[in-house]
Amino acid sequence: MGFEPTRGSDTVMNRDERGPHFSALTSMDTVHGAEPRGRLSTLRYDTTMTRERPTLMVSKRNGFGSITKLPSGRYRARHTVPGTLPQVWVSAPSTFSRKADAEIWLARQRTALEDGAVRPKALASKFTVRDYAERWMQERRNASGERLRPSTRRVYEHYLTNHVYPTFGRTLLSELTAESIATWYRSLLPERPTLRARTYALLRGILASAHDEDLIAANPCRVRGAGSSRPATTQFVASPTQVAELARAMPDHLALSVLLGAWCQLRNGEVLELRRGDVDTASVRITRGVTWVDGQAVVGPPKTDAGVRVISVPPHIAPAVEEHLKSHAVPGSDGLLFPRSPQGTQQIHPSTYAYHFKQAVKRTSLPAEFRFHWLRHTGLTLAAQSGATLAELQARAGHSTPSTVMLYQHATTVRDQALAAALSEWAERSAE
Repeated sequence: MGFEPTRGSDTVMNRDERGPHFSALTSMDTVHGAEPRGRLSTLRYDTTMTRERPTLMVSKRNGFGSITKLPSGRYRARHTVPGTLPQVWVSAPSTFSRKADAEIWLARQRTALEDGAVRPKALASKFTVRDYAERWMQERRNASGERLRPSTRRVYEHYLTNHVYPTFGRTLLSELTAESIATWYRSLLPERPTLRARTYALLRGILASAHDEDLIAANPCRVRGAGSSRPATTQFVASPTQVAELARAMPDHLALSVLLGAWCQLRNGEVLELRRGDVDTASVRITRGVTWVDGQAVVGPPKTDAGVRVISVPPHIAPAVEEHLKSHAVPGSDGLLFPRSPQGTQQIHPSTYAYHFKQAVKRTSLPAEFRFHWLRHTGLTLAAQSGATLAELQARAGHSTPSTVMLYQHATTVRDQALAAALSEWAERSAE
C-alpha cells in the first residue's frame, strides 16, 4: 500500500498518498532520536486507519520546550539545550499543578539563555562540584606550566574533603548559587579564620576555572573579603641578640639552621635540603626545597623562578658556616648539611626539627609561640631597616611579586614613624 513502517505499530503514509487533509502538517520538522519540532510533537496513526480518513492522535508543544500532562494530572516542562548533539534535555526541578506555571518556567529559562545568565554548556554539563574539583587538581598548572606539588595537592584535598564536599560534593555546578555559597560560608570554621579564608579562596579559584570553561554563567563565590584574613598570631621580630641566643640554644648540629633562616632569609624546607655543594662562606645557592607527603620526603624546585637564587652570606656568620661544614655536614658535594643521622642520606624529619626548635625557644627570651618562619620575617625586616630597596628584598626573599616584601618596607615605615615620634618627645622634654 506504499506505507513506510516506523517504531512499534505506528505507520506513516507516503508523501504521494497523504491527500489534501495533510497539507497543514507538511511544515512539521522531525529529528531522528528526538521529539519532532514544530507545533505537533507526535504524529501517530491507528494501525486500522483507512487510506481515505486516517485517525490522528496529536499532543501540542510550545514554541520553546515542551509541556506534557502526566497521568497524575500535573504538568512536566522541559526544553533542549541549544547546540547539543545529541540533544540534551533539561527538565524543570519539579512538576507543576497548573499548565500556566510550566509555561512561566519555560519562558524564564528561555530568557536566561538569551540574556547569557545561563550558558548552554552549563546546562548540558553533569559535573558535580566534587567531579570538577578533582579534575581541576589533576589539570591545574602554575605560571611555569607545572602541576600542583604533592604537598599543595595534599593541603587542597584536606580543605575539600573536610570542608567543601560535605556540603557541595554532590551538587551540580549549574545548581550552585551565590546564596548557597554565602550560607555555607557563614557556618564555615568561624573559630579558624585563616583556614576559613584559605578554604573559601580555593573553592573560589576552582569555580573561576569553571566559569572560564563556560560551565557556570558566573562565579557564585561573592562574599566580600572572604578569601583573606589577618593572622591569628602577630609575627614577632627578633633582635640580633635573640637570634644568636636561639642558635646557641639549639643542638650543635642544628645551630647553623637558625642563622641561615634569619640572616639569609631562608624557608624551612630550603634550609633542610641544603647540601655541601650549595653553601660556602660567601654565598648560599637555593635551587631546591624539601616537603613531606605522607611521611616521605619530596624534593623539588622552588614554586617560582624567583625562588631560584644566590644569597650572599653576611660576614659575621661566615665562621659558623665554615665550622658546620667541617664538623657536621655529610662529605661530598651532595652531602646534606642537616641529615637525619650523622653521615646519613635522608633529611631530618620536620617533626624532629620542630621538637628541637621548640625546646630551644623555651630556653631563650623569645615568646613561646616563636616559629622558624619568623626568623625569615626577622631577617627581611632587619634588611629593610638597613636600607634595602624593594627589588633587593624581593630578590633576597625569592618572591616573584613585590606585594609580599612590601610588608617589610611598611614595617620599616612604621618603625621610622615611631622613631620620629620619640625624637619629638625628646626635643619637647629638652625645651622645658
